[in-house]
Amino acid sequence: MSLNRRQVSLALVSVPMLSRHAMGAEPEFPNRPVRIVVPYDAGGGVDAAARPLARELSELWGQPVIIDNKPGADSIIGTGEVVRAKPDGYTLLLNILSLVQNPHLRQKMPFDTMADLAPVVRVNTEPLYFGVTKSLGVSTPAEFIELARRKPGVLSFGSWGNASTAHLLLTTLQRRAQIDVIHIPFKGTAAVVQAMISGNLDSGMFPYATARIGLETGKIVLLGAAGPTRSTVLPQVPTLEEQGLQGFARGQWMGLFAPSKTPRSVVEKIARDVNTALAKPALRAFFLQWGSSPAGGTPEDFALIVKQDSDYYRDLIKAANLHLD
Repeated sequence: MSLNRRQVSLALVSVPMLSRHAMGAEPEFPNRPVRIVVPYDAGGGVDAAARPLARELSELWGQPVIIDNKPGADSIIGTGEVVRAKPDGYTLLLNILSLVQNPHLRQKMPFDTMADLAPVVRVNTEPLYFGVTKSLGVSTPAEFIELARRKPGVLSFGSWGNASTAHLLLTTLQRRAQIDVIHIPFKGTAAVVQAMISGNLDSGMFPYATARIGLETGKIVLLGAAGPTRSTVLPQVPTLEEQGLQGFARGQWMGLFAPSKTPRSVVEKIARDVNTALAKPALRAFFLQWGSSPAGGTPEDFALIVKQDSDYYRDLIKAANLHLD
């Protein structure tokens, strides 16, 4: 049997296509639903940010992006699930600074955070605000420090939990300013602000979403922001660093992680697509509305930030002698 020229050409074109399928090569990522594990309760800050991000990625990928809330043990339960997942990019983690703080606060961890996870991309950055009740009669960090020195062991400071970022920053302030302030842990930032509004708490640290509640009542004064630059939503609030308090230039971040053995090509594609999503007006507006800034960047950029913050909080936690086990 003879083949004409067109039949030969078609046969040659189909050979590599058949070979790829026969060899079991992976189709382009993603070709099925992607799961983002949020290691916190539904309705919280991380969950609220995850959902619009998931919608944008779903539109880009043409695949469902599912948010899976796995709260518990200060994000360790949900993070562990991602560490144990198949490293193919279909299970991702969205977490915050507690990820790099936990290994230094606990002697026993069920995984090696730095070795078992691959940083993919930083999603956003956000300052924390140091506020006091208006009745306290201070308007700058220096005035608060002076008052605390006059009243050692009297003024109170609220955070969203023992060894939370706010608590760690308080220990830095106490050590460097040589003051004695009572730390009171709450179950969330909203509870901190409510205690201040009701007059049961002197000071606290919180993100913009809860800081603005206190501002609207007129009962809370913001003394400064912990972060590298002033916030775009509250530019009138100076940073703590520019007011002479060193050690408060690191703001909060939220970022995506994958199991460490995820193919580099998949990690880089996810990062590129998140950058595309963050450039969309709706998602940018969402973050700016809540006082944070879209971040983006490369996996290498984020890996460097994760390493620097891990080292920073390791030293801070060691100096404060804080432990959670």
